Amino acid sequence: MSGKRIVLTSDRTMMSSYHGGVLLGFAAIMPRAVMPDWLLRSLFCPPVKAYPDGRAVYAPCGMRKVEAALLEAGFSRDEVMVAHPDHLDKAIGSDTEIVGITHDDPMGKIAVREIEDIINKGPPHNRHSFLRLINHPLIKKHDPVIVVGGNGAWELADEDVGVDHIYLGEGESKFPEVCMAILSGKNPPRIIEGTPVAGDRIPVNRGATIAGIVEIGRGCWRGCAFCSPTMRSLRHRPVSSILEDVRVNMREGMRDVLLHSEDVFTYGSRGMRPEPDKVLELFRSVKELSPHTIDVSHLSLATVHQSMDLLREISEIVGVGTDQRYMSAWIGIETGSCRMLEMHMPRKALPESPERWPDIVRECYALFHEEHWVPVASLVLGLPGETADDVVRTTELVESLKDYTGLMLPLFFTPMAGTSLGSYKGLGKDNALPEHWELVGTCMEYNLRHLKKLHNLYKERMTPNPMVHVGLRMINIAADIILQKYMRRMKRGEPPN
Repeated sequence: MSGKRIVLTSDRTMMSSYHGGVLLGFAAIMPRAVMPDWLLRSLFCPPVKAYPDGRAVYAPCGMRKVEAALLEAGFSRDEVMVAHPDHLDKAIGSDTEIVGITHDDPMGKIAVREIEDIINKGPPHNRHSFLRLINHPLIKKHDPVIVVGGNGAWELADEDVGVDHIYLGEGESKFPEVCMAILSGKNPPRIIEGTPVAGDRIPVNRGATIAGIVEIGRGCWRGCAFCSPTMRSLRHRPVSSILEDVRVNMREGMRDVLLHSEDVFTYGSRGMRPEPDKVLELFRSVKELSPHTIDVSHLSLATVHQSMDLLREISEIVGVGTDQRYMSAWIGIETGSCRMLEMHMPRKALPESPERWPDIVRECYALFHEEHWVPVASLVLGLPGETADDVVRTTELVESLKDYTGLMLPLFFTPMAGTSLGSYKGLGKDNALPEHWELVGTCMEYNLRHLKKLHNLYKERMTPNPMVHVGLRMINIAADIILQKYMRRMKRGEPPN
């Protein structure tokens, strides 16, 4: 086959339906020695559906935005294809000049070091799967230009793995120009930086997204030191564009909606103060389209804390407890130390002071429990300047939340290129304190405590497949047994092995 001129795709860990439960995708950070390929593919990362011509029915939201930007820039459907990774023989051929890959964690740097340090079983699935993709026989044969973008593209800046260009930032701004330059014989720089796109210029998707993700805005004004500066320009999309993205998904059979921005409650505002009327209008408009469930991707705890009635009103509009059992949101606790908050995240608690941070977290968790919201919380371990006392304060905060259902994800600090902390050393087994291991063990204990309830709640989002649920239940039981020994060692402040 001659193939398409521009092929957009990703590896199997990214191009998955996750059985309707997007959190299952975290299994891709597990080493292949612990979880074989067949188990990952069958229970956690099954492939998305494909059309007969090899196009993917569902794709990451960022890839869909790039696809739409290329079509709006004048490329035709005959030139651009969002390809299923299992059907690249229908996409890549002698006419293929560019392969664009979207990835969140191509080299497994987000969580790989703590996984490798805890169980010492080698590299993760996502790294293996990405390297397998860029070494695909058809890519090797036809030698197209490979451009990697997405949230994890920065991981490739110092890697020599056969990638021609690394695209950082928002793809709609410059990626069409980059493609035009490559197709005309020019050679753009290896690292390309996109610029922020105005909210009303973010295009409507031309195809459905994995997990029903619908972007409502971009940017965050809080300016945490470990986040990319490109994320700090706050802007939002018109409700009409958001609703059209929802309709595109529902036409392809996607039942669930996941509204995405860095802080959903700031929709329509300029930053610190929410605009409740605009947020409520958005949720009412989405609810009128009658999706099966509505969730949000990210919330700032400080924003929730100053607008608790807004969360309660959203619960009522969505029908939490009646039309759906719960809502979920990713939140960033990051630390329980007010000193670390002041040092690296001075705006995180605004309009409150950093000294109020532990109370803000606890009061928000009480609200989540009351309104049947399930928080998925990240913690950053090993930020520059962190002391044993800082870590102990985080551990104490996690312990105070043990009766509230959720997930705690402790992430070893990994310096991200382009941030103000990009030159610092990350945290690993060689420089972790005993208190770090105790904190990881406490998070593991928290997660195991709530695992069964989380699975029962999460089934609401997942495709009805009894064998998958039986398999996941068995995995949960095995994980409970196996991880107990690691948890006990770490809670004593000892390395896991």
